Amino acid sequence: MRIAVRAFNDNPGSPVLVFGNALGTRMSLWSAVAGRLADDFQIYISDLPGHTLPADEALGDQSEPYTIADLASGLVESLAAVGVDSFTYCGVSISGAVGLTLALNHPEALTGLVACATGDKLGTAQTWDERIAEVRADGTRGLVDDTADRWFAAGFLEEDIAAGPLVLADLALVDDEAYIAAATAAKSYDLSGSVHAITVPTLFLAGAQDPGFSPEAMSSLAERVDGAQSATVPDSAHLPMVEHPELVADRIHGFCSLL
Repeated sequence: MRIAVRAFNDNPGSPVLVFGNALGTRMSLWSAVAGRLADDFQIYISDLPGHTLPADEALGDQSEPYTIADLASGLVESLAAVGVDSFTYCGVSISGAVGLTLALNHPEALTGLVACATGDKLGTAQTWDERIAEVRADGTRGLVDDTADRWFAAGFLEEDIAAGPLVLADLALVDDEAYIAAATAAKSYDLSGSVHAITVPTLFLAGAQDPGFSPEAMSSLAERVDGAQSATVPDSAHLPMVEHPELVADRIHGFCSLL
């Protein structure tokens, strides 16, 4: 399968950074971080199938649901098609799972990995079945209220900052079937017996108030990857790149400077 990728800037010859979005978000999720790093990196933004742009025809031709491994392979192929053979990948949540899978299945393509708010498993089969049923019944717009409490730290949405409401508006507009397809991939994802084999330089990044992937859980995951670093973004939850893009950009820049 092919993954939609777009160049964020024009900085040829610089180290390549590729960003991946969370389930129910669009390619703009990382924009505030990417903008802060654009002077020092060539940046590409990737899209979960059908989230921002119409799903590629290859997705519609698949006889079986796609997997996280399919997303990882598709990303490598799609980047190679635009001349990118090696890159540092920054993925959050389901795209963090894509990043861990890249590190295991395509280590030759990665110069580094920033895995944000993710894990070796993503929820349980029951929670995904419930989420998929909700979307089938009420669409992605029916997820907004509960998702707001998971994505953002307490009080963030009450601040005079447009970023949070815009991300939630994106969730309400994401194609229902595209969301369900990605949720189905997340349901089958399980690297619980594999992450110790990662050799790519890795930074695990957590939001201090993330209820699903706590700093403690992320730190524990980092301990299973030889040489991995872990860091926590204060006053943030599941999407720290929205709440504190300046801190996230600093962490990524510092990590990449050591590669």
